[in-house]
Amino acid sequence: MKLPAGRTLLMALLAACAASSAHAVDMFGDSYKPCGDAASTAAGIDCVVAKTKIWDRRLNADYKDLQASAGKAQLAPLRAAQRLWVQYRDANCRFYGSHDGSIAELQQAECVRAMTQDRALELEQAMKP
Repeated sequence: MKLPAGRTLLMALLAACAASSAHAVDMFGDSYKPCGDAASTAAGIDCVVAKTKIWDRRLNADYKDLQASAGKAQLAPLRAAQRLWVQYRDANCRFYGSHDGSIAELQQAECVRAMTQDRALELEQAMKP
């Protein structure tokens, strides 16, 4: 059965969501480990923030590429999903940073990094046929 172009991308996005949960990035996993060796909490935070910037650039590029390949009917839902994802990521990671102690800042920063990496990989997966 051949699906209309709009439904094809929607199906790809749904498949990517399902696939991304199978390979979700763990907080404090392999991508974090080099930052865990930092001499101080502040240095660890700086390391995580630097890694987040790399993933954020990749996420933005993937998002633009997905917009370019999306059907006209999919642009508004894609934009809405991305805006809501950013709101969710920020609220979710504020939770990790809401307790006392300097480690909370590191946990919040690592949450942002891990979720940004996950979303970038999800969008990359959505572009695959």
